[in-house]
This record gives sequence, C-alpha cells and structure tokens, in this order.
Amino acid sequence: MMRAIRAEFAKLRRSRMLLWSALIPAVAAGLSLAVIPVLADLKTQTQIASGGGPFAKAVAAGLYEPSWVNVLRIGTQGMTGSWGLLAFGLVTAYLFGREYTERTVTVMHTLPVRREYVVVAKTVVLGVWVFGLGIVSVLLTMGVAAALGASGFAWSHVLGNVTDTLAAVAPLYLTLPFVAYFANLGRGYLPPMLFSLGLVMVGNALVETPVSPFVPWNMPLHLLGASWYPVPPTGLVAGSWLAAVCVFALGLGALMWQADHADSAR
Repeated sequence: MMRAIRAEFAKLRRSRMLLWSALIPAVAAGLSLAVIPVLADLKTQTQIASGGGPFAKAVAAGLYEPSWVNVLRIGTQGMTGSWGLLAFGLVTAYLFGREYTERTVTVMHTLPVRREYVVVAKTVVLGVWVFGLGIVSVLLTMGVAAALGASGFAWSHVLGNVTDTLAAVAPLYLTLPFVAYFANLGRGYLPPMLFSLGLVMVGNALVETPVSPFVPWNMPLHLLGASWYPVPPTGLVAGSWLAAVCVFALGLGALMWQADHADSAR
C-alpha cells in the first residue's frame, strides 16, 4: 500500500497540473483584489443596501468592509463554492483519468499490485492535493488582505480561517470518489468535468430546500454562508456529516468495484 502511495506521489513530480491547479485560487485571489475595493466604496454599499432584506443587513453589519475577517471569509467562501467544486473536479479527473489519456492503464492493470491499492493511493494523493489547495487559497487571500491594507489583522483570524477552510473542504473531498468513478467510466477528463458542472447546478437549485444541509456539495454554504447573496451561516444538522460519509463510502465502493472489473483492452 505504501509503495502504491509513494508511486502516485512520484508520478506528480514533473506534472504541470500542480501548477495549473494552483493558478485557479490565484485567479480567484486576483478577482478579489479587484472586487473588494469596489464593494468597500460607499456609493456601492448604498446601492447594495437599497436592495433591502439581507443586502441591507449585510451592509449594516459591515460585511463588505475591507477587514481581515471579511477578506479571509470571502476568500474561503469562493474557494469552497462553484470554482472550488470545478477545481477539485479537475484535479480528480486528472488523477484518475490520466491513465487512459496517457495510455498507461494497460501497464497499470497488469502490475502485480491489487487494483484496490491503486485506488486508495490515488484517493490519498487526492486528499493531500485538495486540502493543499485550500491552504494555498488561504495564503493567497492573506496576500490580498495585506495588499488592500485591510484593518484588524490578528493571527487568531488567520488560524480561524484555516480551520474554516479545512472544515469546508472536507465535505467536498468526500464527494470526489464519484467524480473519479466518472473519470474511469468515461476514460478521460470530459465526463468527470461535466459531472462536476452538473453538481454545481444541482447544488445551487437545492440551496433553499430542506434537503440542502444533507447535500455534501452545499455543506460549505451552511458552514460559512455566502457574501455574493448575503446568506449567514446556518450550521449543519446532525445527519449532515453522516450523509457526506455515506456519499464517500458509496463512491469509493463503486470506484473499487469498477477498478476490479475494468477491462483495459477494450
């Protein structure tokens, strides 16, 4: 098992996908650097408050002020929102689909190694990768806050944001075995990316429904809230994490069954 894990990490040494995946939170941080000063403008806040309801409450609570707490929160919300789902889907598609696109699947299936070990090894690497992207996002967002001269810096805010980020990434990670399943099923990158895009659309459609806290793709929204349409954190119900773990178990089980029955010759 450990050899399989080391082999999967070794395969990434010369991979450019590590850099490309890191560029996604970098682009998001750049957008924040451009958007947050606009939101902090008094005229913009007046226009936002004129929408009434949650918009007026958000302005009154100072949620659009360029403080460290706000900037860090907005960065984490973006990272675990739509672009996070797509970025994690891309990473998953690459890890599990590259064997087909690079035509190494035949060799992999003939190695004297249990196929389940390869699946577990890729899942471990995937976990390190996506949680690492979460930390990269926090570091880049800290750079944004510093560049903007945000007020109220404290290490407690940074550490709290790291905790929030890891907690929000966790349920998204638990959904990724299903993305990997579609990567193997479609033998490439396109099917898992389409599946990830579909998840974004379905999750958005279920936000206002009672089942939303049980949908792992929506759990970060309930943990952190949303700034673009000011939604306060609502917390998760007792069964939320159980539902996420069940999704992970089902996805991993399907992935292992698929690996055991895969025919690399066709």
